[in-house]
Amino acid sequence: MAILVDMLNILVYLPFLKADEEDIESVLKQLKKHEWFREYLIDERYRKLIVHDKDVRQLIGKFNANRLASGSYHVKCQMKLHRVLESKLRNAG
Repeated sequence: MAILVDMLNILVYLPFLKADEEDIESVLKQLKKHEWFREYLIDERYRKLIVHDKDVRQLIGKFNANRLASGSYHVKCQMKLHRVLESKLRNAG
């Protein structure tokens, strides 16, 4: 019975763990300061995914906007984003 209650609690709180549009826009504002991200936006294939793909946008929204100024953190985010974008392009084509 306790396991059932724990699972119900997880299901109730799960939607609150997702990034909302406000979080995504805040992170996008910080990412646009980096040349590597601006290059993604120039490439139409990546731009479409960044603007329209919900999984890519959720990933971006999970990045910590305040920590993106840190060199090591923004490199980590760059690698994660690159991996997801490449995966989406491979699966689409």
